[in-house]
Amino acid sequence: MSTSLVPIDLTQLPSTQVGTDETFTELAKSGDFLGRLQLYTKGKAIDKGLIRPGHYGIPESADDIVDLGDTIDIIPFARRPKAIDMSDKEAIIVCHDHESAEFKRIAAEALEKESHCMYGPSFLVFERSSGRFLEFFCGSKSTRSEAKKIYSYLPLSEAQIAARELSDAEPHGPLPLTLKSRLVEKGTYSWHVPVVVKCSTPFTKLPSMDMIVREIERFVNVKDDGVEKVSEEETNRRAR
Repeated sequence: MSTSLVPIDLTQLPSTQVGTDETFTELAKSGDFLGRLQLYTKGKAIDKGLIRPGHYGIPESADDIVDLGDTIDIIPFARRPKAIDMSDKEAIIVCHDHESAEFKRIAAEALEKESHCMYGPSFLVFERSSGRFLEFFCGSKSTRSEAKKIYSYLPLSEAQIAARELSDAEPHGPLPLTLKSRLVEKGTYSWHVPVVVKCSTPFTKLPSMDMIVREIERFVNVKDDGVEKVSEEETNRRAR
């Protein structure tokens, strides 16, 4: 930021804050909400010029989207099932229990055109440029297909290796990956899909271990019944 309008050099001031940058990031949150990471291709946000097609963004409200560009780096920390029924904008149904009748209903209806239903894996990720934890939901046919490639970047424990009977695997923590976008064209239709590739740039700035653990626990510990109803406005603000 330019200081040309200030007549004296103030670059040598003493400390101007009490607490860490992480503390102030927490204090500035509008609520205990987990933002959404979304790949945009068509729709009102594109029409309004809020974000370009093929770009990843974080919707803050109906008229405010953080444009992250067409290539981003993330670290996936956890995953959970998710099904969402958006046929009633005033009472959107979100379900995380993949064994429940409601989840299965939404998944079945998602296969029909214009059903306004989606299902698939949902990931807790940390995005580099925003420095934020976000939910990346792969609820469409094209994103579900690419979501499988994210699985190998998730943390892998000794217990998981034994349970899955993986003979050649070694335990590891979460691994960084890069998300790009690709335009698919079929006949008169076209849309963007995510593309998962290995990340070549190390993450040098991460949240504290306490914050990472807290976000993981919040993400995986959903409501007992696995179902919640929210409005479209609430959905734009959060993903918890």
